[in-house]
Amino acid sequence: MVSVMTLLQRPETSAPDQLPATDPTPGLTLGRSLELLVAMVAGAACVALGVIAVALPTLLTWLADERSTATFWQTTGVSVDLWALAHRAEVRTADADVVLAPLILTAGLVLLTWYAARQVVLNRPDVMARVPRIGGWRAAWHALGGEDATAFVLGYVVAGLLLAHTASFGLAPVWLPSLVPGAVLVPLVGVVLVWWVEHRRDDHPAVDAGLRWVRARTPVLVSRGVPAAVEVLVGLAAVCFLLVVGILLIRGDRVLTLYDTLDAGVVGTAVLTVAQLLALPNVMVWALSWLTGAGVQVGTVHVGWTESTPGDLPVLPVLGALPEPGALPPGLWAMALVPLVAGGWLGYRAAGAASRLSSWWTKTQIALFGSLVVGAVALLLGWMSTGGLTPGLLGTVGVQPWRFAGLLTAEVAVGAVLVVSVLHLMRARTAFRGRPRARTGART
Repeated sequence: MVSVMTLLQRPETSAPDQLPATDPTPGLTLGRSLELLVAMVAGAACVALGVIAVALPTLLTWLADERSTATFWQTTGVSVDLWALAHRAEVRTADADVVLAPLILTAGLVLLTWYAARQVVLNRPDVMARVPRIGGWRAAWHALGGEDATAFVLGYVVAGLLLAHTASFGLAPVWLPSLVPGAVLVPLVGVVLVWWVEHRRDDHPAVDAGLRWVRARTPVLVSRGVPAAVEVLVGLAAVCFLLVVGILLIRGDRVLTLYDTLDAGVVGTAVLTVAQLLALPNVMVWALSWLTGAGVQVGTVHVGWTESTPGDLPVLPVLGALPEPGALPPGLWAMALVPLVAGGWLGYRAAGAASRLSSWWTKTQIALFGSLVVGAVALLLGWMSTGGLTPGLLGTVGVQPWRFAGLLTAEVAVGAVLVVSVLHLMRARTAFRGRPRARTGART
């Protein structure tokens, strides 16, 4: 049987990586300083392009809406506020503080940084040079373009803070400390996507050498658990999308009634619809939280498996999909089967990723690690998708991130361990039946 230590063993490295010599990393010369400066400018350019991408439709809406009383500069400040909200920053108005990141807009900014980070990391002068040996993390970090990526993220954060500071002279200033986590996360995800895609393609020798060094030192537990967790997350996203679409279709009459009540005009209705579509991933995360039993919180209204509590809600058409206050149909706890089945698929993939002679604990470790990855992503998405208006009755709009992530992790882990146990017993039974029986009696 394979021992538990196999999960922490490192895959065998290629012969060049095993040599003691290392590739020298260049010092901070004038040319190198210029390269890092260009990387910082690229990060700042992403901020400018992101704000322009938000400002153009905002200004067009301002021009088309005859009811608008805002000035040009106030509308421009709103564009900066919307860009900051996409990073889950806090925007402070005269009446309330607003936090709500429309995740489709956030994803668009991530794609923008991914494209720019590709130019920074993969278009370096030495990226096509042959790097046969890497003997330490410093050489691997340089081969991956780590210094350039760090400068890129730093340029994005600094430019974002400077730009958001200009909005402080408008009607709705951005609280700068709240912008920092999102301003770091967005370009960082873009850089990680660059490395992930290059890991799949192997087109640039220098970066590939750094990735080989990292893969050689990545525990088998990670390399086998992460792909299965990604498949589970994709499956859960598909289920939640179908659930949201189905609820909107069922409650479509009430949603349309709220549109009629608002009477926002053609331009206002179009803007409101686009804004709700930008928050579609947020609603999908809330739907997943409801499936786990953690529920959804919209101000004083809480929707769980058993009931929907009464409370005051803003007149937003999408909120018409929420059930009326009172008891809900019995048996909705069966919705927990969705994360349990997802965990079952994770267990199936974990059992298949381990060798046939691996122990039950070895396979279970892979399944549990994959469950932790699913929970960590759920925690991040729960935090990003939740916002609110304070002070007031809408202090929380979304989910309780820790409760949501904890329940999802537990349910996925239960399904995964159950399937791993069943498959392990079945394979052990098959192997036992397939063993040749010992001969008895004396040879004649």
